[in-house]
Amino acid sequence: MKFNIYEKYLYYSVAYSLVIIAVFPIYWTFISSLKVPSELINSSPTFFPNIITFEYYLDVWNLNNVSQKINLADTFWNSTIVSLGTIFLTIVLTTLTGYSLSTFSFPFKNVIFVLLILPILVPGLSLVVPLYKLLKDLRLLDTYFGLIFIHTVGMLPLGTFMMRNSFDSIPKSLREISILEGAGEIKIILTVMLPLALPGLLTVMVFAMYQSWNDYLMAFIFTNKPEMTMLNVGLAKIARGGSQFEMKWGHLTAGSMISFIPIIIFYTFLQQYFVRGVTGSAVKE
Repeated sequence: MKFNIYEKYLYYSVAYSLVIIAVFPIYWTFISSLKVPSELINSSPTFFPNIITFEYYLDVWNLNNVSQKINLADTFWNSTIVSLGTIFLTIVLTTLTGYSLSTFSFPFKNVIFVLLILPILVPGLSLVVPLYKLLKDLRLLDTYFGLIFIHTVGMLPLGTFMMRNSFDSIPKSLREISILEGAGEIKIILTVMLPLALPGLLTVMVFAMYQSWNDYLMAFIFTNKPEMTMLNVGLAKIARGGSQFEMKWGHLTAGSMISFIPIIIFYTFLQQYFVRGVTGSAVKE
């Protein structure tokens, strides 16, 4: 397909416009975190700080809000533990489920697959009350595993769908050859299938990281102890740590930029696999 010069300029103009729209909120948050208080709340906004300060970053990382008992470093590590646990458990469950649905034949396989991905259509907010009761009965409120369990369950429908498609794109003859050579199913999954399904696997990891790291609602509802405060909940409490009619915008923007770092690093290293995993593989048997 060939583009004439006008179509080419139109294509790039639309593409650059969308990039600017997407990146501008992050840029504005970043420069706001570097402005001194008088410039930050000025009625005439500036697109670059006249005076650069890192005061908010130092304050928010070492802040110990006595009334809220919030320390951003502690909330950062809490969210890290929950995210890593969610990624690990999601990978294990979606890999085994997707492989089973793609490889084996058993009664009502398609029905089971549809039932597994059907919860995608259910709003997460409608499940808050039953999930709260479930975690309370299991004594998992205010625990890392409680949040890991919630986020993993939320990732199962999408993760199962993506992993099944990834395994479907792998020629079945590779598994048959491995079986003839005496390999068991676990060895086949680890040494043959997973390396070929790596784009789908890493895409599931990105989604699991994004969901668990950026969560606010579940962390706010299911954790009440100060030592179990998650990052986004801590940011909200720090931002409201001033007087009743004052928001600590500088601390909020600095904390938000700190919270962006793991997501940016994670996505940067896995970007090429993420795109391949979302679009699907072109390899068919």
